[in-house]
Amino acid sequence: MGFRVSRKDFITPRCSEACPAGVDVPRYVRAVRDGRFDEAVAVLREHLPLPTVCADACFAPCEDVCAYKQFGDPIAIRALKRAAMDKGGDSWLSNRKKTPPSGKKVAIIGAGPAGLTAAYYLATLGHQVTLIDSLPKPGGTMRYGIPKYRLPEARLDKDINVILEMGVRFQGNTRVGQDVTLEEIKQDYDAVFIAVGASASAKIPVEGADKSGVYWGLDFLRGVVLGTEGSIGSEVAVIGGGNVAIDVALTARRLGAKKVNLFCLETRAEMPAHPFEITLAEEEGIVINNQWAPVKILGAAQVAGVKLKRCLAVFDQDGKFNPVYDEETTEKVSADTVILAIGQTPVLDFVETTPMNLNGNRVAVSENQLATSVPGIFAGGDVVTGPASIISAIAQGRKAAGAIDKFLGGQGDVSETLAAPEDFVELEEYIPLVEPRRDLPHLQVWESVLDFEHVELPMTDPDIKAEACRCLNCDARKFEVVIARENCKECGYCAEVCGVGTFVPAAGFTHKGYRPMEVKSSDHCVRCFKCYFVCPDFAIDVKEVIKDMAPKYQGETR
Repeated sequence: MGFRVSRKDFITPRCSEACPAGVDVPRYVRAVRDGRFDEAVAVLREHLPLPTVCADACFAPCEDVCAYKQFGDPIAIRALKRAAMDKGGDSWLSNRKKTPPSGKKVAIIGAGPAGLTAAYYLATLGHQVTLIDSLPKPGGTMRYGIPKYRLPEARLDKDINVILEMGVRFQGNTRVGQDVTLEEIKQDYDAVFIAVGASASAKIPVEGADKSGVYWGLDFLRGVVLGTEGSIGSEVAVIGGGNVAIDVALTARRLGAKKVNLFCLETRAEMPAHPFEITLAEEEGIVINNQWAPVKILGAAQVAGVKLKRCLAVFDQDGKFNPVYDEETTEKVSADTVILAIGQTPVLDFVETTPMNLNGNRVAVSENQLATSVPGIFAGGDVVTGPASIISAIAQGRKAAGAIDKFLGGQGDVSETLAAPEDFVELEEYIPLVEPRRDLPHLQVWESVLDFEHVELPMTDPDIKAEACRCLNCDARKFEVVIARENCKECGYCAEVCGVGTFVPAAGFTHKGYRPMEVKSSDHCVRCFKCYFVCPDFAIDVKEVIKDMAPKYQGETR
């Protein structure tokens, strides 16, 4: 028997909490499930000016906390976003906020995800926006750092063109600090937003790094797109364990390298690259060598190989980066190309003539307003946070747009209602089935390594439907977890099996001398019953909270 839940009784689910941009994940998944793809696009665009980009290149923090993990693999949320963007249309445009021109001008330095997001919202609020970038096309690292096999240029342009068609002006091939100074920009505009990202390769001193055939990660990827990078050899050694290192290795493979070895300080579990990236690399023949550090690049003028030493530990007891090496355990590997991809860093030489406070190699800002120490200049994205993610930069751009609008005399409200209201949700009787995850299919390895074609393929319609149906509607469905305090003997098994943070130790003790567990919050419980079955004291019960049903169903334990 079904029942209805009003939106006023909804909670914010874990997936939406984990999304830096605050996307209403269950709502667009429901729309995809029911084939309402235009509505799904509208829901996404209420928080994401770059939804196609996120469908292809977001690392999906929402999936990491998906409550379905209590039953099996998390919902393939990013794949369902891809389905929405592939199948949905532009009906959302008719509901877009229309604001009269404010007469204010804003310059945005950097046309990456933070800059483009801020441009979208500031233009929506009526401001005249100019994007200034050193590269010939907008997109920043999305265009010049993320390989096309992950984010095809046409799909990136699909999102960017919407922003440019709003009247946002793009001024490319302009290096701030050389072609124009920050002071000159500040004089010509009412506000400035610095969103240059972490656009340079971080460099470490390695003997022989000046030899021919040595490249630095982000510079290499950018050079491939611009066509300025020289040819690579048949044996490539990549140094680094992050996502850029993986992208570099896979790019080298597509450029014709026969053998690609990746060396990193970290163990497999410690590698900062996302697990699905590591898996893809290994499927395409990249050999990952953990716990090795570069000592010297071998060869005369041209690279002939690399000497490495064993890394025993990357972090100290306080969790700080403090590698420990075994100087006696070394290895020499032949290579005719070495690419060092050990991190990214912002380029801030253009602020040297401006009295702006910095935090190391980042711009210092007020946390709430993203305002720098110079009135009228704001900053956000990787230039503030350090290297993060596309979705984090989008969130920063959205936040900055609100702050800048307020500075210019507006209300600072960037919210939009693009989808029709969802006043309630109809839920069926809760019978969670453990279904396999359906994800985006991939090109076969022998196809993917040949060129830069999009490696992820669309899902079939039946798979889209089946995957969306796995969603538990965590925002609308409510359970109450009850602990019989006097029965609990503080084993803590309930907290061990609960992945949604329901249980914590109580502050006090029972009259029997035990410190029992207590319910911190039932909000994210999905009634997997793991706690119920693991409790040796039979002290836990789980009830579904049901409203708008016949009285005989209310409060019934299921």
